[in-house]
Amino acid sequence: MDIKEVKEEFKKEEELLVKVFKLEKFIKKYKKPLIAFLIVLVVGLIGYNGYNYYKLQEKIKANNLLEEVISNPNNKEALNELKKYKDLYNLYLLQKGNFNKINSTLLEDIKAYEIAIKKGDIKSLEEYLNNPNYTILKNGVRVALIRLYLEKGNRDKALVYANEIPQTSQFKQFAIFLIHYGIVK
Repeated sequence: MDIKEVKEEFKKEEELLVKVFKLEKFIKKYKKPLIAFLIVLVVGLIGYNGYNYYKLQEKIKANNLLEEVISNPNNKEALNELKKYKDLYNLYLLQKGNFNKINSTLLEDIKAYEIAIKKGDIKSLEEYLNNPNYTILKNGVRVALIRLYLEKGNRDKALVYANEIPQTSQFKQFAIFLIHYGIVK
């Protein structure tokens, strides 16, 4: 090592010591606020994790209730407890086909779809398809309409609905199959 390298090394060590002393001075000056900040941070993290754990346990409890009510519909106690969880209760009602009791905007599309499919007539299915408020399951309705129009012998109208289904949709293959092979009466 030559003298320049030694001087540079001493300079670096001196700068490091100066920074350490400044840090020590800063810590002494703001010791109480730093400790208070750390305590608040730790308490906040514990509270946040505790809240998330509580929410997770609530979801597990609600899912277990739904499972219990589905497997044992006569369990009135579990059903009454499930009513506290409105979304899952509405899902249960949807699964049971009690459409008139469902009051969830989240399930409105599915409710309307189920009603249209259960009616199974062209008018109901086209009303669902033409309603701009319903955005999901439209391709499934198109396949149902294709089947109905093919049963009536209206291949041209069935082709119109088949062409409206995007190539990326899983329903496209069903539509192609129905159009290609038709309906056997």
